[in-house]
Amino acid sequence: MRRASGHPGGTPLTIDAEWFALLNDLLASGAARSPRGLATRDLSSRTVVVDARRPVLLNPARKLSYRFMAAEAYWILSGSDRVDEIAPWGEPIRAFSDDGVTFFGAYGPKFIEALPYVLAKLAADPDTRQAGFTLWRLNPPKTLDTPCTIALFFRRRKRLTREASIWEGTEEEVLDVHAFMRSSDVWLGLPYDVFNFSAIGWRVAAELNAATNAVLSPGVLYLTAASSHLYETNFAAARVAAATLPDREAAMVPSAFWSDPGEMMDLLKALRDTKKGDPLRWWER
Repeated sequence: MRRASGHPGGTPLTIDAEWFALLNDLLASGAARSPRGLATRDLSSRTVVVDARRPVLLNPARKLSYRFMAAEAYWILSGSDRVDEIAPWGEPIRAFSDDGVTFFGAYGPKFIEALPYVLAKLAADPDTRQAGFTLWRLNPPKTLDTPCTIALFFRRRKRLTREASIWEGTEEEVLDVHAFMRSSDVWLGLPYDVFNFSAIGWRVAAELNAATNAVLSPGVLYLTAASSHLYETNFAAARVAAATLPDREAAMVPSAFWSDPGEMMDLLKALRDTKKGDPLRWWER
C-alpha cells in the first residue's frame, strides 16, 4: 500500500495534489479489473490526506460542477434523500434512484440521525475513539444506489496552527475526519466526496462549537478506499488531467463555515446558484 503523501506534521495537501498523484499512479500501475464487466484500473487500500480547509479541486481538465458540489453537500447536511432536492443541480443523478423519488443509499438521513450521538461523544471525551456513524446497510438489497462509503469517524486533536499552507506557531484544536470507503471512483466521485466529507466535518465542528463553546477548526480529512479505481471510459480525460496541475492553490474556506451551523447551511445553499466570479466562491480568489 502506498502511504499518502500528505501528512499533518508537514504541509497539508490540497485535493489537487493528492488527486494528481492518484491519477498518475492509477494510469501507471493500476491493476486491470472488470467488476460487472466494466474495464477499470484499480489500486487497493489507498489513503488520500487532504487539508479540510482546502477541499475544492481546481484542475481545469476535470471541469467540476461547483454548483453541484455545493448542492450535494447542502443536500447531505440537510438530511435529505429526495431526488427532487438534488437533481436540479445534476440531472444524471436521477438514474441512481430505484423509484424516482428517493435514493436508497443517501448519506443525509444517516448523518442527521447520528449527529447528536457524535456530538455527545466528542463533548464528553475529547480523546474518544467512538465518535462516528455507519453508512453501509447490512445485507443491502438489490438497488441502483448501494452506498460507496462505509463509515465516517471524527477525532479532536491539538496541532500547530496554520498560516497559509504551513503548520506553524501555537497550538489550535482541530477536528479530523476519517472516511472509509469500499469503492472510490477517482474520476467521477472523489473530487465531490472530498468536499462532502470535509463539509460534514465543518458541520460537526460548528455544532460542537455552538453547543460547548469549543474553538474547533477543520483539521485533516483521511479518506481510505478499499478500491480506488478509474473506468476505461475516463482513461483519455484522466491522462490530460494527470499532466495538468493548477497554477495556484485554492484559497482556504472562510471560518464562517465552521463558526455557526445556521450560517454554514445558508452559505452552502447560496453557493448552489453561483457562477464563476461570484464573491461567495472563495476558492476562486
